Amino acid sequence: MERRIAGLVVDVALPEKPKFKSPLILIHGLWSASWCWNAWGTHFCNLGWECWAINFPGRTGENDIEVLERLTFRDCLAGLEKVIAAAPFPPVLMGHDLGGLIAQKAAEEEKISALILVSTLPPRGMREVLPRVLRLLRLKYWPLIFLGRPFSLQVKDFRRIGLAAAKKGQNPEILRSMIPDSSHLIKEFFSRRVEVNPTRSRSPVLVISAREDRVVASSSLREMAQRLGADFKEYAEHGHWIIGEEGGQGIVRDIHRWVVQKLGEEILLAEFTDQRR
Repeated sequence: MERRIAGLVVDVALPEKPKFKSPLILIHGLWSASWCWNAWGTHFCNLGWECWAINFPGRTGENDIEVLERLTFRDCLAGLEKVIAAAPFPPVLMGHDLGGLIAQKAAEEEKISALILVSTLPPRGMREVLPRVLRLLRLKYWPLIFLGRPFSLQVKDFRRIGLAAAKKGQNPEILRSMIPDSSHLIKEFFSRRVEVNPTRSRSPVLVISAREDRVVASSSLREMAQRLGADFKEYAEHGHWIIGEEGGQGIVRDIHRWVVQKLGEEILLAEFTDQRR
């Protein structure tokens, strides 16, 4: 079902048997929206999680292009902070791609239970060399970025940077669903200038990497996890679009197990706390 929270459309999926006080807030990245979490959200619901998949502005209305022309990283961050504030208990945040970077920034100020970063864009200060394929794409799309026009990648470029891993084949639904996005956000995708203070968040952090990721090297995310004092998991034979590839149910179970081990009874509903005693 849809809810409107602070002007954002949030797709809320309710489990048949809720187990946790914390909702799981799912934060999409570039060129996508809440639909990108459909598979993982279903698996999490089956495990007892209430899932809130947010839509940043410019994805659900009639004037999307006009909205996207103005949309900035700061706007997305402000929207996420308001969604977090609306949660009845400190939520678990999970962000993919640029959504992971927005989640990192939100965790500096907002009270959350845990932070899960899936193929996230790293913040400023990482010793990361932008992959050559991204440097070439930045040159190709620079006129549109310079003019401030929202745009989506061409399908061949979407494939080239591994948003759907080559070894898994291409998911036609993903390619059809890809939407234009804000040039301000796309600029961050290439430049990675947002600063994050790793000492500000006191919540447990899990960084998930895909070995075949052509957008963010697994070595960079491993280094980031060390910098954050976070746990790190790497999955072979997955690309940047790990959340939409086969094998997602196993990854979801790994994440679920990690959260429960880290937080335990703190986030369980009372009836399940009693069962554990």
